[in-house]
Amino acid sequence: MKKVYMVFIAAVSLSILLFGCSSKEKDMQEDLNLGFNQAKKVEILSVDHPKVVLNTIDKEQDVNAFFNKLKIDKWNLADIPSSAKKENVYKMYQADTVKLGEATINDKKDLKQVATVTTYKGTPYINVKIKDVDLNLEVPNDVSKYLSSQSDQKH
Repeated sequence: MKKVYMVFIAAVSLSILLFGCSSKEKDMQEDLNLGFNQAKKVEILSVDHPKVVLNTIDKEQDVNAFFNKLKIDKWNLADIPSSAKKENVYKMYQADTVKLGEATINDKKDLKQVATVTTYKGTPYINVKIKDVDLNLEVPNDVSKYLSSQSDQKH
């Protein structure tokens, strides 16, 4: 009887451990998303003229299509070569959080900048800044080409 009891406890402990690991994996996958899925607007600026907005993506379907094409799950941490030249800056905006007790006027929320992505000319590298986090990443070549072409598009 003691053996059956010990096997039962071991099985329950193993199940709890496995469920805990799967939720951590899910949390890590959500962290990789970098919160871009909540963005409502993207502004594209040239590094050479940082005050001039080259393009704005603000329609919900266009914003979703933009982030789907980024293939964020394929990004990897990497060192950006010292010879790389900055190309464009992408500013991501999302709706400000409404705190308990605050009233909203017609459900309109102010957008606030939450992230900045800097691309580099002719290389598959980007720099992502979110709050105090600064990441250098390597992206697939097709994503790099897509990001370079967005400064010429009008949405």
